[in-house]
Amino acid sequence: MALILGIETATKNCSVALFEDGIVIAEKEHISDDYIHAEQLTLFIQQVIDSANISLKKVEAVALSMGPSSYTGLRIGTSTAKGLCYALDIPLIAISTLKAMAFSLKS
Repeated sequence: MALILGIETATKNCSVALFEDGIVIAEKEHISDDYIHAEQLTLFIQQVIDSANISLKKVEAVALSMGPSSYTGLRIGTSTAKGLCYALDIPLIAISTLKAMAFSLKS
């Protein structure tokens, strides 16, 4: 069982999802022109972990959208992800935002 926490802050979408073996088991997102990333990201992480009824210590890696994007959005997501990875001693997986968007268009 692989638990991966996904973080998206590279766009107007601030979202967090928890994946178990590649399947989303909990998620929280907000899309807004207000860019609420700094205010909401850590709260979203806690809500997703609570919703899945697991301990944060069970997360095995953090996946993060790495841009391209605005500097501020990337900085918020990256610093949060790196802090979690350092504290939990787990790997950080950087994912190209453009590749992820293109992948979602494949049929």
